[in-house]
Amino acid sequence: MLLQASKVSLAFSGVRALVDVDLEIEEGALVGIIGPNGSGKSTLFNVLSGIYRCETGSIVFDGARIDRLGAAQIVQKGLVRTFQNKRLFTSMTVLENVVVAALKSKRGSALGDVLALAGSRSAMSAAWDLAHRCLARVQLTEWGHVLARELPYGAQNRLEIARALALQPRLLLLDEPAAGLNPAERTELRQLIQSVHDEGVTIALVEHDVRMVTGLCERVIALDHGEKIADGPSGVVIQDPRVIAAYFGEVDGEEVENAQG
Repeated sequence: MLLQASKVSLAFSGVRALVDVDLEIEEGALVGIIGPNGSGKSTLFNVLSGIYRCETGSIVFDGARIDRLGAAQIVQKGLVRTFQNKRLFTSMTVLENVVVAALKSKRGSALGDVLALAGSRSAMSAAWDLAHRCLARVQLTEWGHVLARELPYGAQNRLEIARALALQPRLLLLDEPAAGLNPAERTELRQLIQSVHDEGVTIALVEHDVRMVTGLCERVIALDHGEKIADGPSGVVIQDPRVIAAYFGEVDGEEVENAQG
């Protein structure tokens, strides 16, 4: 088992954000995580990636506990995430954004480490080569010289993924990568996620576009009010009465079938 979270709980000012969540992700899996706004999806990713620390429970990645490690240490172990609210260096070029991530993948994550590593010609050469490959992977090569803030919104989503790939993940957590995209961009993104998975990267996908999730993921996990309410084959989970009530609201059978795509 690549990732195993057991009885993970977290509260903010007395409000329960996660309640005894159990999660297992096998190496090579492509798992979808769904739930309504406020259900705990992004909070779960924040805990898994070390941004928040769980109050109770444990998280094991590749056989070792990571629930008391910092985010930078967890990245170094190969667990990498993207953010719905992108964290791009807007005053740097698209290529430079990916180079910074590529440098971090070579050594520790502190800015001092990156700057020190920059003095190594071989390391810099390897980082630039990796960055170019990652941009090509997400079809952004022609945008490499452009400032990140000048990218179209959909391209910024792909840049976020390129930066994550430059960190050379074993497990990639994608937090609502399709947010704000038009239908054509969603189709392109779906193809990109599938191809990254086909190349051997384990992926957990948080996404409001249920059709995308069920189209990509054989297994889906549903959260509501910080609790896991369903876990299983996608077609079974989205027809679970608890999931319909929590995520879809009151819908009829035809709408559920349409959501399955």
